[in-house]
Amino acid sequence: MSRHLSKYPLLPQQPIEWLLALLFLVSPFYLVSSLGGTGFDLPFNITVWAVATLIIAYSVWYFCGQDKLILPANYKGLLALPVGILLASALAGVQDPITWLFRIVYLMAGVIFLFGLFQFRLKNTDRILLLIVMATLLHSLVGVVQLFQLPILQNWIPRTSTVTATGVFQQVNVMASFLTTGILVSVYLCLRPIAHKRFYLKAFLLITISVATYVMVATGSRIGLLSGVLGILMLLIAYRSQVSKNWKTIVSALLLIMVASWLAKEGLHKTFDKSYQMVEAQYSDQRLSIYRISFDAFTEAPIKGHGIGSFLEKFGLASSAFYQQYPTANMPSYIAHPHNELLQWAIEGGLLALLGILIAMFSVLWFVMKFKHQRLLAYLALLLPITFHTQVEHPFYISSFHWFLWLTLLFVLLNNHVLIKQNSLSLAANKSIRGLALFILAISMFFLGHTALAQQQLYQFLSQSQQAQNFNHALSNLYYKTYSEQIVMRTHLHDAIARNDDEKLVQVINWFESELEKKPELKLFEDIINGYFALEKLDRRCQITRKSLDYYPANKVLKDLHQDCLASN
Repeated sequence: MSRHLSKYPLLPQQPIEWLLALLFLVSPFYLVSSLGGTGFDLPFNITVWAVATLIIAYSVWYFCGQDKLILPANYKGLLALPVGILLASALAGVQDPITWLFRIVYLMAGVIFLFGLFQFRLKNTDRILLLIVMATLLHSLVGVVQLFQLPILQNWIPRTSTVTATGVFQQVNVMASFLTTGILVSVYLCLRPIAHKRFYLKAFLLITISVATYVMVATGSRIGLLSGVLGILMLLIAYRSQVSKNWKTIVSALLLIMVASWLAKEGLHKTFDKSYQMVEAQYSDQRLSIYRISFDAFTEAPIKGHGIGSFLEKFGLASSAFYQQYPTANMPSYIAHPHNELLQWAIEGGLLALLGILIAMFSVLWFVMKFKHQRLLAYLALLLPITFHTQVEHPFYISSFHWFLWLTLLFVLLNNHVLIKQNSLSLAANKSIRGLALFILAISMFFLGHTALAQQQLYQFLSQSQQAQNFNHALSNLYYKTYSEQIVMRTHLHDAIARNDDEKLVQVINWFESELEKKPELKLFEDIINGYFALEKLDRRCQITRKSLDYYPANKVLKDLHQDCLASN
């Protein structure tokens, strides 16, 4: 059986395509023990960034050897996003330098990644989409193992106490938005010339659609179900002429989707139950309260925002006023993101950051309307699941894989109409940029390797009842330094409490109070309250408790402590 036709080869044809295969098919499957969370707390994000950094460095190297600079037709609109955010961060200030650094690196690396892909003049992007389908099947199989608790790769594939499919992402909706994207890509490729007269490829696409649909529906994700239905409708409308020519394949795909959904009907029941609960009463769902509080925080500094890293403090202060107005509202005890990416940037970057994002977004819609090709509406459908997910949760903070997948799909959308400009850089400048790219690549790989070691040290320390002795990597790592210092000081706190060492307790409490001034984290309040309780300083404990309720008014433990203070007085 031939692996390719002369006109539409299936295998990667350029080094950049092989690197994308490494990104989509290999990098997310670095799975070692972790406590979960976001960012590099999830180990697979480290390897995803390693491969993405390699792609970025190769793209810069390749560009410096070309005489052309290739840009999407709406490149000015796209550049409004980083410009707006950088301008907002410069005017509003930086409340948390480490958060600011990693947030900006995350954004700028994504911009370079996107623009770098255009330099290779890839004409057949269906091969890239096929890589995404292959990745979808792999992740779907991981989901099947988790759903049926199969005794396969038990020390490698993560399991949860509840039987659900979280995949390597360890979060249901993140898994669902990826699988839905893969399903839509598979349906799209069924209509493309790459699948014509290739029965084995169509069979592979239909198998992927079936397995991915079953796992996605079984998760009970509203995000996956809604974006999947809307995405399929957009595909069928955009490619209606191809649908009529390939009606047997499309009917087969739709029947398989319905059968797989029926087999996973328990997931559908969960989806409908959650949807009913969300609309049952005003503010009955926590997200409604979160959005209202976030909007209130935004209106306090609407132009330039409060500064990157300020969300926790500003959301907390705004939640107090909201809680006084709606004391029966369902509110979370702790939140680090408003479950909406636009609101997050609105609070921290104000209208400057928000306008940059919106200009970039509308430039893509302008691109689709200007060129009016059926494929462009289809590509918008492929972007829908992850884009929709960013408006109800924070997938990019949990999975960097989603970030680079979304950028790749955006590249596929914009790739057919480009602007070609002359590379006017001198030979010396091109060589210097190449050298800089190699240097940054080396530094990045060292940092990512060091972060992997730090992450494992933290896991061992916390999972082994804090018996691990070696903590040097975590304490010296830029990403984990603050968190590691807090853990070390927390052990000193508990040790001082156990030994009734009042002098050491005072020193440790002072350290935690200085950290609290930087960021009002719930755990820091807890540490200080425990310290003053051990010192038997009721007044200070009650002062800190009252202050903590300014940020976490719905926290039951803090409210109970406050009631104890009122009773004591």
